[in-house]
Amino acid sequence: MPSFVNDPRYVRLVDVLVPLLRRSCPEAGGGYGGSYELRLTAKEATELGGVALIRSAMRKAARSLGWDRLQTYGGEYPSVTVAGVTDRRDIPESFADVVEAARLERGRAAMEVFSRTMTDGTRRAVPGSVFVTTQEFLAAYADA
Repeated sequence: MPSFVNDPRYVRLVDVLVPLLRRSCPEAGGGYGGSYELRLTAKEATELGGVALIRSAMRKAARSLGWDRLQTYGGEYPSVTVAGVTDRRDIPESFADVVEAARLERGRAAMEVFSRTMTDGTRRAVPGSVFVTTQEFLAAYADA
């Protein structure tokens, strides 16, 4: 795998991703349980340096937050490029209930939005959804 450390896009991505990954962790969860996923157009991904560079930047940003056990994933498909990172550390008992409650709340919110969409046909963004995280990432990257 090539080294991206001298690529200015890599440095910029890491700088943008650190606060976004931190914010993905449940409040009062001790920095555990975070995850972040992007779904980009092929053009957006290419401009950012490609999926390998994006995944590498996600890995570096996550490790800077202490995520020493993590999973990155990604791929290029005809209509979308996907890249993500998930904190896979064991959650200490003192934070486990908070992290689990946040996970359940995200699922409940997604189902509520889905139900409302099916009822009235109006599309809505789910807080914390891939659509929302991608938009916030693109805005933060443009501002960096």
